[in-house]
Amino acid sequence: MMKTQVDVPHHEYPSDVRAFVEERLAGLSRFNDRIVSLRALLERERESHRVELVASVAHGQTFVVDAHGDFLNQALDQALHRMTHVLARQKDKRVERHRRHGRPGH
Repeated sequence: MMKTQVDVPHHEYPSDVRAFVEERLAGLSRFNDRIVSLRALLERERESHRVELVASVAHGQTFVVDAHGDFLNQALDQALHRMTHVLARQKDKRVERHRRHGRPGH
C-alpha cells in the first residue's frame, strides 16, 4: 500500500483540497507499482500556485517534479503529468533492463 501525504504550509487552502489531492495522487500507482510513498507540497506564491510532488520508489529511488499555474488544478494536473512521465519511464527502464539481462546466452 502506497503512503500519501499532502503538505499545505500556512493553511493556504481549504481542508477539502487535501482529500482531493490525495485522491489524485492515488492514480499514480497505475504507472509504477513500486511506489512506496508520495508527498505533495501545495504552495500559493502571490497570484500563482506551486505543486511539488516527491515519489519514493523501492530500492531508494526518489523522483521530484514541480509545476506552477494560475490555478491550483492547473498546477496539480501539470505536476501529475510530469510525475506520470517520470514513473512510467523509470518502470520501462527497469523492465527493459530485466529483459536484456534475462536472455539466455547473454
